[in-house]
Amino acid sequence: MGFNALCCFCLMESCGGAWMKLITLYLPEPYLKALQGLVDDRYYPNRAEAIRVAIRDLLNAEAWRKNASG
Repeated sequence: MGFNALCCFCLMESCGGAWMKLITLYLPEPYLKALQGLVDDRYYPNRAEAIRVAIRDLLNAEAWRKNASG
């Protein structure tokens, strides 16, 4: 199974107007195809935004879990 590099970046956006940093990440081909499918189906405007939303939701869920467990 091959991996593809996916670069995510933008200048200034949602995160309270904070500057965003460029990252490069490697994704398995099936992940990349599924991610592109979400963009093609217009769930997200682009892959970068879909990844930002996924990371935000993960961080919120982990914070909630951490607070709930004490």
